Amino acid sequence: MMILLAAATSGLAQSPVPSIVRVLPGNHQATIEWTKPEDKMDPADLRYTVEVKLRAARWQDAITAKVPGDQLSTTVTGLLNHADYNIRVRVDQASAGRQIGLSAERIVRPGPVPGVVIDYLHKDDPCYAERGQYVGSPSIARMPGGALVASHDLFGTGTDDFSRVFRSEDCGETWRHAADVEPAFWGKVFVRKGELYLLACRKQYGDILLHHSPDGGRTWEKPITIAEGEYHKAPMPVIEHKGRLWTCVELKRGAWAAGFAAVALSIPADADLMNPKNWTVSEPLPYDPAWLPKDLKVKKGTDGLLEGNAVVDPEGNLLNILRYHIAPNFRKALVLDIAPDGKSLSFNRVINFYGGMTKFTIRRHPETGGYWSLVNRVTDPTKYGMRNILTLVKSTDLDHWALVRDVLRDDNETAPRYVAFQYVDWLFDGDDIIVASRTAFNGAHNFHDANHLTFHRVKDFAASGMVGP
Repeated sequence: MMILLAAATSGLAQSPVPSIVRVLPGNHQATIEWTKPEDKMDPADLRYTVEVKLRAARWQDAITAKVPGDQLSTTVTGLLNHADYNIRVRVDQASAGRQIGLSAERIVRPGPVPGVVIDYLHKDDPCYAERGQYVGSPSIARMPGGALVASHDLFGTGTDDFSRVFRSEDCGETWRHAADVEPAFWGKVFVRKGELYLLACRKQYGDILLHHSPDGGRTWEKPITIAEGEYHKAPMPVIEHKGRLWTCVELKRGAWAAGFAAVALSIPADADLMNPKNWTVSEPLPYDPAWLPKDLKVKKGTDGLLEGNAVVDPEGNLLNILRYHIAPNFRKALVLDIAPDGKSLSFNRVINFYGGMTKFTIRRHPETGGYWSLVNRVTDPTKYGMRNILTLVKSTDLDHWALVRDVLRDDNETAPRYVAFQYVDWLFDGDDIIVASRTAFNGAHNFHDANHLTFHRVKDFAASGMVGP
């Protein structure tokens, strides 16, 4: 049976109409996107009024913008940067001369934001309180026709089982909300044979699910269950190697992250991805403290593995390269071997790697064979969890990594506490790299609890650039 999820809802039952699906901060402005009250209503008979006020002000003092019924978004300018505003949208039916709907209130804080804002959630905005309060798990994919699809989940205070999907038809310059998907957490969008999929967990530490969209992210079918258990994952690459698709997850068997066990998922490349019987789930490989190099001392209870990358090395061997959480050390990554049949993993080595304390994605360039990654480079050893610098690095052999350039950076004194460009997912795009980032900026709760999903383009990525101290 096929179940199609609504393409433009807030994800909350009985929500007010119209429903505001996006509020996007900008420099002295805010962009608001909402849904039509009813599909059958004639847009020519509708009139929208967008109202924006400072949080301490009265609604009768609000800035208003009149919007015709065939338009479902607008940008309000002339706002104060770094001030909080309430926003709501009223809809009137012209023929009846009456108000027929009023949205729930949303909150936005205008101000310059690096890159293009795909989605935003103010830390005090109650809209998704049942689902989560912060933006997590950025993910990006390109459809065969050129459209970009991005996704993120919500975490922090709610059910941790809800993801949002967006599309761009102009190479990332502008985005529109496409759908909300549930249950889906820690998801990764990817394309196979022209079809879009979302690999996710049912909830935080839940079953591994695979969702399929028949129309590029606008609607989603009922998911299949690939593996049952308390799984952890991130938006990690899905790659093809020797006739199979591969990706990596972790199974939670104890405390974070020492209690995680590494797991590989694979399926024949020509098989039906939506048939659970086609998938192979490896035996979990638990973290072993004996892997830690003898010269490294670790803060008690902090060592563990998570967020592994399926990567093919120069000799054609399949590896799982993982974030190695060994505070206060921050320049190591853990390398595991994946058996050719996909049924087991084994310890290989520990490598030097910039930003190994934070999630990273490694991709191999399809033409040059070189390896590239975007990492949160640590410049202050006392702040080994800092994520306010995003740096491009490269390697020819996976063992020796070189700095290329800082892509995003905030050197404000408070940035390590409140700013982050983190958990980035990215793709090669000709001479460029395109990036989706979980960005904490301009009033985030803290660096970890992000308030933006942002899009970035690293132009001419192979050219050397500026690397700061």
